[in-house]
Amino acid sequence: MDFTMLIAAFGGGVLATFMGGLQAFIFTGLTVLAAIMGGEFGAPAIGIISFGSWFGPHVAFAGAVAGAAFAMTRNHIENGQDIVTPLVKFGDPMVLIVGGIFGMVGFLIQYIVGPVIGTAVFDGLLGEGGGAGWTDSVALTVMLSGIIVRLVFGKTGLTGKTPAGEKREWVSTGSRLGFVLTYGAGIGILIGGIAATLGTLGLEGGVAEAAYLFNMTPVIGFAVAAISLIFITCGHYFEGWHHIVLPAGSTAVILFTAGAGPIAAIIGAAITGMFTAFLGEWAAKTLNSHCDTHIDPPAVVIFITQLINFTILGGLIVPALF
Repeated sequence: MDFTMLIAAFGGGVLATFMGGLQAFIFTGLTVLAAIMGGEFGAPAIGIISFGSWFGPHVAFAGAVAGAAFAMTRNHIENGQDIVTPLVKFGDPMVLIVGGIFGMVGFLIQYIVGPVIGTAVFDGLLGEGGGAGWTDSVALTVMLSGIIVRLVFGKTGLTGKTPAGEKREWVSTGSRLGFVLTYGAGIGILIGGIAATLGTLGLEGGVAEAAYLFNMTPVIGFAVAAISLIFITCGHYFEGWHHIVLPAGSTAVILFTAGAGPIAAIIGAAITGMFTAFLGEWAAKTLNSHCDTHIDPPAVVIFITQLINFTILGGLIVPALF
């Protein structure tokens, strides 16, 4: 473990709480896209800045979620699900400190579920040192941190308290379901097509730059999706889609790398896109309806689907078929 980065994670949590969780996450997208496009010069920034102690969602976003929940207990905001309001607004040092503490908690959890538990449990399947990548440990950490925050600061329970006489909806139905599946498929087809094109140019055509971008396609999609959340801060109705494009892109990359071909990569990405879009609706309705703190639905979806991508598809199915 890098103890310097652990200490820095306190500051990352403080700054994200100061800014507001959503704004911090938008900067995750901005910095990771800039780092990827910087090639070898930007590569160190991906792990240290974008997914490290500065804007890593397990540190920054998770810390800001905790800060918002604590701010609610001090009557600064009405509901701890408010991850948009910059908490600098209230001038309360304890709110920032709580955000900083949970930034460090997130750093520790990610280290435990990734390099420690992942390596011990999954190295036999994924190869020596590969077990740390058994799922998206950052997303898993964001989910676990959100659960801890709700249990510590919230009063509505893990799945919320449905008002008397109101029927609880757990999954989308009707036209909403059709809409969700349509945009899930569309995003999957898009990222699958991009991955297949870059893969053809890079892996088969031998263009090194294209091969690099091919491998980074899921993260590029994630970055663009994170940046697009700026529409929410501008007051527009908008919905997140990073939980769709990242796993769908991963599916496409895994299939194309295995030699399944462009069409299979696109179809696989489309299927993953629809599944993640549906799962995102379920996670939002289950974990954030009638609740007073934020458990991040996209993080839940990314954790589940990247487990399927990396361990089941990449670790079991692809080796058996190809």
